[in-house]
Order: sequence, then structure tokens, then C-alpha cells
Amino acid sequence: MTYIVGGTPRAGKSTLRKYFLEKHRISGFCTDYLRDAIDHNVPVIGIKKGMSDAEKSEILWPYFQRILAQRSKYYRDDLLIEGTNFLPKYLSIFQGDPNIRIVFLGYSRITPEKKVMNIKKFTASDDDWTRDFNDTELRTLANELIEISRYFESECNKYGIKYFDTSEGINSVIKEAANYLLES
Repeated sequence: MTYIVGGTPRAGKSTLRKYFLEKHRISGFCTDYLRDAIDHNVPVIGIKKGMSDAEKSEILWPYFQRILAQRSKYYRDDLLIEGTNFLPKYLSIFQGDPNIRIVFLGYSRITPEKKVMNIKKFTASDDDWTRDFNDTELRTLANELIEISRYFESECNKYGIKYFDTSEGINSVIKEAANYLLES
């Protein structure tokens, strides 16, 4: 089974991937690794610094589509693939595929102030990409990410893909999303 977790940055995708590994011994892969490798090593593909995740998604989709099609057809090992570069409109072609399950995570119901507090709480690690952001930059980021979450929620409703909102009780929502993926 291939489990796909798309969604907004800082919504819990990596936490869900780690949960799958710890609780269910299911490995995971973050599409950020592939995106960044392409960005740095294959500039002809067209990913450029400053592009939005949605713009990168448009470029990366043919590659991700092929990976998912191959996994569905030939591979029966369990794998969770998560990242910000999936769009519901594209993943909808895999709805109903018996070998692929899809969810999106976001936080369309949180206030920017609370999201900033959540981000600050999480940035304790040295490798966090927001660790050098000041309060103004974090607030701008929070506003942008909330809007992206609203977009994903709307698109998921449009295409019949399950959306989980992690605005409140992220740990319990992560478990709900895991149960949905494992039982659907």
C-alpha cells in the first residue's frame, strides 16, 4: 500500500510519517528530498528559488505521477510518501486505486497568532527552516500557510479527498489521519 500525505507546511505531515514508522513499522519518504535534489542538481527542469510550492507542484507532478503509478502497479510493500508538492486535483486520479490511500493535512481554522506560537514552540531544533525568522516574518508566513490550508481544504472537498485539520489537538488529529489511512 502507498499512503500519500499532502498538505501545508507545518501541518504534521512529517509527524504522521514518523508515527507510521514508530507505531506500524511503515517507512516513509518526504518529497522535499526529491524536490531539493532536482532544484540543486537538475536546473533544466525549471524549479527556481522563490517559487511557491504550488508552482513547484506543477513542475514535479509528472515525476510524482509516474512514481505513484509504478508503485500502484508493481510494488506491494507499504510506504508513506509525504510532502507539500502534491495537489488534490492531480492526486484525484488515484482516488479509488486499491493500492493508494490519500489524505491532506492543514490548519484552516487556526489564528495567525496561535500558529506563530506553535511554530516558535516547534523551532527548538537547530535544523528547523524557520529558526531564523523574526516575529514579523513568522506572522506573514502563518497568514500565507493558513490561506494555503484553506485552499487545500476547498480542493479536497472538490475532489473527494479526506482533509484533516490540525488547528487544534494535532496529536489526536494525526492519529485520526493514521487510522483513516490504515482502515480506508
